[in-house]
Amino acid sequence: MLKNINYNLMETITIISKSLYRYDTYMKDASECDSCQEIWSYIRTNRQKELRMILKELKAHVDTGKAPLG
Repeated sequence: MLKNINYNLMETITIISKSLYRYDTYMKDASECDSCQEIWSYIRTNRQKELRMILKELKAHVDTGKAPLG
């Protein structure tokens, strides 16, 4: 069983990953609105940064034994 601290990281990774997939669709849907495309692009860029940060933290947990894989 995962500790909540590790589960929360993994769950957030999943949520962010799913949202990143959707932002491409949102940008296509907004093809006629430059300001909407700019908004979705900005949000996507920030979510990518968040994802990298959380992945780095999860890796640190695995590397230090806080999130054992087996």
